[in-house]
Amino acid sequence: MTFVRSVVYAVWYYLTMALIGLVCMPVSLFSRDAAMSAIRLWCGAQRLGLRIFCGITTEFRGMEHLPKGAGLIAMKHQSTYDTIAPFLFIRNPGYILKKELLKLPVFGIYASRVGIPIDRAGGAKTMKKMLVDAKKGIDGGQQIIIFPEGTRQLPDTPADIKPGVIFMYNELDVPCIPVALNTGLCWQGKGFLRKPGRIVFEVLKPIEPGLARKEFTQRLKDALDPATVRLVVEGRAAQK
Repeated sequence: MTFVRSVVYAVWYYLTMALIGLVCMPVSLFSRDAAMSAIRLWCGAQRLGLRIFCGITTEFRGMEHLPKGAGLIAMKHQSTYDTIAPFLFIRNPGYILKKELLKLPVFGIYASRVGIPIDRAGGAKTMKKMLVDAKKGIDGGQQIIIFPEGTRQLPDTPADIKPGVIFMYNELDVPCIPVALNTGLCWQGKGFLRKPGRIVFEVLKPIEPGLARKEFTQRLKDALDPATVRLVVEGRAAQK
């Protein structure tokens, strides 16, 4: 049954992407606000589709910790859904994303409007360009979203903080807001099945700017790890 429901959702996923993406594209090409509205519409459709077809609910907690202006969002990463749902609760998101995503049909057009593409093999040159683009976003009041682990991890994996988020924290001089989640229990990082359950994104207390590298890294890890463990335990209990 889970397989059948996952197939139905996959059809919904790509059908809504094509319909919303193509209908909204003419205005989205010239307006970032229009592109953002189209993306939020599609992301809302995914939340609805997961609930109807797969029995997956999505909950957002800790919204009081989100900045009204610019900030650096350091989010755990377990699933593709981590790149979708934040558009529904973050005011003005700007994603650090792989440049390969810009090549995808329809999706790539919208990713180019709201994302900061990077070449993960580009070294120092990539980091400099990422910083320039991120600073432009910060100046415009964006909340820059970065996955501090760099790639998707299994739900029980402790946070492995990579240099990219430390570099951004040091250079942008804005609060860093950790986000814990348990998405991998329902939507696996590398898998087709969408398992019923409760997905929770929890925004944690901000980390003030200006900390030394070692202290910031430990503070971020100390925020993400226990919160993620708690949400994973809660999510597994809901799946029983």
